[in-house]
Amino acid sequence: MFAFYGLLLGLAFAEVVSGFSRAYDERHKRKLGIVSPLFGALLLVDLITFWMNAWAYRDLPDVSYLAALAVALVALLYYFAATQVFPKATEKDTLDHHIMEHRRVVVFCVLGSNLLTQVPNAVSAVSAPWPMAKVGVWAGVNLVYYILLVVAGFAASKRVVAAAVGIALVYVTGVTATFA
Repeated sequence: MFAFYGLLLGLAFAEVVSGFSRAYDERHKRKLGIVSPLFGALLLVDLITFWMNAWAYRDLPDVSYLAALAVALVALLYYFAATQVFPKATEKDTLDHHIMEHRRVVVFCVLGSNLLTQVPNAVSAVSAPWPMAKVGVWAGVNLVYYILLVVAGFAASKRVVAAAVGIALVYVTGVTATFA
């Protein structure tokens, strides 16, 4: 299961890196901007956290069809998000205009993937009750990230979107470094 998940996440990672490469190659024809690179960096950081979380489950002896389906859905949502961050070579949009037009899809996919990966923790918290402090930290850490994503998806101002994504990037990096 881990190899399958790793492959799908790797495809999403490669798509974001390819987007950065295309953006760099076309930098003389199209402005790089700030929002697309921030979204791309956030996806890379979040994909690394997904891989780290999956590593904890790599030795599971049994894999159910439902678990495989959930893993595929999480990774494919992320892959789709990755394909939407940077414009295709044939598109003429600036990077920032492109992401401002596609950011809701990206946010929906990232949020959906993150929520799906929290199902095992939610089940664990209920079936083998966690201490309230642990539930509070888990819920609070995730809620802050989800709020930042929603702000990035729905704010009207490009500056607010850039700030929300930039803060989310630093936040995910800090939280992952702290709790990993």
